Amino acid sequence: MDDELALELGANVYGSVADVFINADANKKSISAPGVGNYVTVAKAAALAKAILGPEGVKQTYVQAHGTGTPQNRVTESHILNEVAKTFEIDQWPVAAIKSYVGHSMSCAPGDQLIASLGVWQYGWIPGIQTIDQIAEDVHQSNLNILTEHFYAGEKGEAMKAVILNAKGFGGNNASGLVLSPQQTFSMLEKKYGESAMAVYAEKHQQVAAQAAANDRAACQGDEVIRYHFGESVMDEHSVTLSQESVQLSQFGHAIPLNFANPYSDYC
Repeated sequence: MDDELALELGANVYGSVADVFINADANKKSISAPGVGNYVTVAKAAALAKAILGPEGVKQTYVQAHGTGTPQNRVTESHILNEVAKTFEIDQWPVAAIKSYVGHSMSCAPGDQLIASLGVWQYGWIPGIQTIDQIAEDVHQSNLNILTEHFYAGEKGEAMKAVILNAKGFGGNNASGLVLSPQQTFSMLEKKYGESAMAVYAEKHQQVAAQAAANDRAACQGDEVIRYHFGESVMDEHSVTLSQESVQLSQFGHAIPLNFANPYSDYC
């Protein structure tokens, strides 16, 4: 959600996505392994964290590893994370892996990482990897703290300003996202929009939070109201007015312009 819209609605703010870095070079073995691209994506995410949080702030981050636990991935991914930690002078970079609890979801595995990370900033604990009794000898960890026990990060996880989610797949596909904590997000929002705007947001948010809590209590008691509005107030072919200059949709305040300049004029 756009940050301005979130403030306007008084929405719950669980964090913010600073950026997601993707590399799909396909220059690697077909068996699942990160290739050089994952060094690129994790390094970019860490560099952005340093740019936003500063050289000390980047040390107040942790990693949600792809963490399949396979003999090959544990070596390759740990080397990537360890080398990035060295580069950015991070000692004992905390590493978690939600797959140790839920397995490897198809397609939505990074979503599991995101939900687990947002939970850290609600309940204060980073889940440890408790499905192993020791860390394998071939895992690189000189600058990592591979969490085998739950890690307390403050009452609302405030000790961690951000998390890097690391995800990858076959064919050299790699993605690393930087997600900022709600505390860091609010600090940045206040700097952008000012104290008065944040005060207005806080007032709106009280009502939203109260309603959300009421809905949650009702659902837990089996008294959930089913909301089904599919197909209501949907624009159709009668809502469209076409001209050579624009497309006008009935529910849009402004027309969509079609007055394109030739982007290839130097070829014509």
